[in-house]
Amino acid sequence: MFARANLFLVGLVVCAALVCGGCALIPLDTLSTVLGMASSAASTGPEVYRAGKLETALMIQYPQLLQDVRTAATDLRLHIARDRSDSKSGDNWDFKLRDDQNAQIEITIQRRSAMLCRCCVDVGIFGSEPTAKLIMRQIESHLSPSRSPTTRIGLPVSQAAPNAI
Repeated sequence: MFARANLFLVGLVVCAALVCGGCALIPLDTLSTVLGMASSAASTGPEVYRAGKLETALMIQYPQLLQDVRTAATDLRLHIARDRSDSKSGDNWDFKLRDDQNAQIEITIQRRSAMLCRCCVDVGIFGSEPTAKLIMRQIESHLSPSRSPTTRIGLPVSQAAPNAI
């Protein structure tokens, strides 16, 4: 059933491209990105980038990570349009940032334990992966030296260089 739905969507996208764009071909990587056919996610080490979202987990206290997001936004000269708790329990925090071109970037922080937080940078489905990575690196750059790259989930301490980012 799922394969039929995907086949139908592929046919629909190809027909729309031919009708709207003449005989212009759609690059396969664009088609696979839009329909999620090539892979479900692109893993770049301990981070996962999929559909415009870069996700990772960090060993840091929740309030400190919230402050690090604010500091990173200031460093990158991004305007904070929203900075609020996204749940009644207070374990989810939602940021909306805007650049000078009025593009939106959503950052969601989820507290998982006293020293574990999930961080998601959403640049939009057609957003820039390098932009998402830059924002994530800027957030991580404010972690104290004792917690920086060695405490990111998925990276063994033995493989991390002491001064690597």
